[in-house]
Amino acid sequence: MNPRRDGARLAEPLPFHACPKALAAAVDAAYEEGAALPPNSILRAEVLLQRTAPLDWLAHFPQQMRFYGATRDRQTAIEIAGLDVAAMAYWPSTTDAMTTGPADNAAFYATVLDRLQQRLAQSAASVRFYGGFRFAPHGPAASEWQPFGRARFIVPRWELTSTAEVSRLALHFSAQEYRVGKTAAYARQLKGTDVMRRTDPASLPLPTRRYEIPDYARWERCVTTMLAEMVSGPLHKIVLARKACFTFEEPLDPVRLIHRLKAATPECFHFCYMAETGSAFVGASPERLYQRQGRDWRGEAVAGTRMRDPDPVRDQQLAADLIHSPKERAEHEWVRTGIRAALAPLCETLEMAPEPSVLKLARGQHLVSPITATLKSGIRDADLLAALHPTPAVGGYPTAEALSRIAALEDFDRGWYAGPVGWVARDEAEFAVAIRSGLVQPHQLSLFSGAGIVPGSTPAMEWDEIELKIRDFIKVLTTTTC
Repeated sequence: MNPRRDGARLAEPLPFHACPKALAAAVDAAYEEGAALPPNSILRAEVLLQRTAPLDWLAHFPQQMRFYGATRDRQTAIEIAGLDVAAMAYWPSTTDAMTTGPADNAAFYATVLDRLQQRLAQSAASVRFYGGFRFAPHGPAASEWQPFGRARFIVPRWELTSTAEVSRLALHFSAQEYRVGKTAAYARQLKGTDVMRRTDPASLPLPTRRYEIPDYARWERCVTTMLAEMVSGPLHKIVLARKACFTFEEPLDPVRLIHRLKAATPECFHFCYMAETGSAFVGASPERLYQRQGRDWRGEAVAGTRMRDPDPVRDQQLAADLIHSPKERAEHEWVRTGIRAALAPLCETLEMAPEPSVLKLARGQHLVSPITATLKSGIRDADLLAALHPTPAVGGYPTAEALSRIAALEDFDRGWYAGPVGWVARDEAEFAVAIRSGLVQPHQLSLFSGAGIVPGSTPAMEWDEIELKIRDFIKVLTTTTC
């Protein structure tokens, strides 16, 4: 999620109340610039504003489809909020199992990305599609995941992008909409919006019940079974997940939830995809799948976990224990091996850190190995997704064997959990891995997280690791302040 390089060319950022007049001029200019484009092309009008908080802005529109995303990097933090839909590409889920394999997944990613690129090629240069994919595109989908589909990407009608200093508000529209006066109607949505009124993130209902899928007894059986298979079978690592379900007497507002989650997890990618039905997929992921600008690619291997400690000395001891643990290093090495093997055929150059370092989050720390590459000419995002997803950090190694066992053992639908989420532009893309995530329904929140099972794992240890990973969610649900 990089800053716009082609935004409004205004000398000074405007206050929000001056936006409608400036936007009208920007709409006229965008229409003139797009005169040679097809009538259904996506045009973009943009104005530069004084810093406006995206989540506070989204909170003014509870009845409309909304989107939120934020980068992980504190130094160049960027938040993006989307409101309503100017264009959507949606592939519905199926309730039945489909024939699947690497070739099927590759064909599906190509279908999705080709359609997005066709629209982008005929639209304003700075337009982006935001969205994501199911973890298993061809697997049967539970009813609660139906609104999100196998893949779902949107260009928001309104897009607010904010850095620490300024914001940019963009309106996406077609030439046909401009000609019939719809852009003026869209602009009227801004009237009466009090962007200085802050969202109250403290007003979340308290959960009344919690239950686990699987429960501990079944978890113990699954982990023990996998460890036994690893003794003589081909599997070296498998990532098994848990679903922790919380119920509420009052509706749970996803904007307030992501607001508090962001405050509790500042070192993560944050996302909130809100569907028309009132459901939302939210998360705070520490893991980038990849970022691409032209042929320049960067990503990382993330695996291996320890908690944080407020005592600096103890915290450093935990980090040292993590980096010297044979079990954690083995788990991490399978991720490095899997990503390197998948990526190497697509690259002219590939560089991975020779040794992992420690990625410190608010309450946990992980082994991380940064990776950079120069892609071969002609390599597409579809090729990258087909090669990389799922990495051994969320699936296992070897991948095919791990996915087969996950499908047989897990008693719930992962949906978008651990799938790629992010954005796609003409010659750029970025995807995070949607871990540490949850599905919000009006009176329920289902949290998903997983643990890598390798020789040396124990059921209790991996159960506790998952509890550590979902602790940030639990903290914001069970306390009145962050």
